[in-house]
Amino acid sequence: MTAWRTPDVLAAEDFLKSAVAEADRAMRTAQQNLRGKEPSTEDIRRVMQFAKSSDASPAMRQLADRIARGAGLSWRQVLTGEAAHDPLVRQALDADRARLDELIKGETAPPPPPRRPARTDDDEPVQFTEDAW
Repeated sequence: MTAWRTPDVLAAEDFLKSAVAEADRAMRTAQQNLRGKEPSTEDIRRVMQFAKSSDASPAMRQLADRIARGAGLSWRQVLTGEAAHDPLVRQALDADRARLDELIKGETAPPPPPRRPARTDDDEPVQFTEDAW
């Protein structure tokens, strides 16, 4: 009984099947890439220092406390994704994702644009009107 399946429905099913297959391939590739990239000892040290700092989110500080108490979880497991099933790990990683990427990859965010100095009275006017001259 495939009479109700119009050419549009069949095309949509084919599109969906190929999209699901592509997503599965991307997931497998991502998992293989993660396995091959172990964080260095220096990466872990930088992340630990950050997690204990006041710059870290409350979730990240809570995760650092949990790891320090020996809760059967390590920074290596957190950074390789082995502990991604843990809700606190996900929350901490989501909260500080940009900063962790900087710490692990050694990349830094671009510096903020330079601030314009405050205007003083002896500066020349920025806008001229007829009565300015």
